[in-house]
Amino acid sequence: MTFDIAWTRRVAHQWRTKADDWVIEATLTERVLLGGKPAIKVICRIAAIDEDKIDEEAARDRFWHAARARLGKLYRLDGHARDGIERLLALKVPRPAPIGAGLPASQAAE
Repeated sequence: MTFDIAWTRRVAHQWRTKADDWVIEATLTERVLLGGKPAIKVICRIAAIDEDKIDEEAARDRFWHAARARLGKLYRLDGHARDGIERLLALKVPRPAPIGAGLPASQAAE
């Protein structure tokens, strides 16, 4: 099984008139052979993040929480495949820093 991530960009809220709010959405795909021809099969939507909030720690944390929860529900994935998919996601949306990563050792222990 060869998995890949398709990234789509869409307007966050279509009912708004403001077209500045964009969401980047990660979709899990699989490369398969159908009738002897290569094809891409969409497996599921993994998670989405506001495009202008991709640098915010809280937004990345929400993205990764949703992504790990969704990947955990896919029983067809083994640990090796899940790790590979998470690496692909991390290329576009960096993982959030662990709690206390930016603090000095004396403050992190408190």
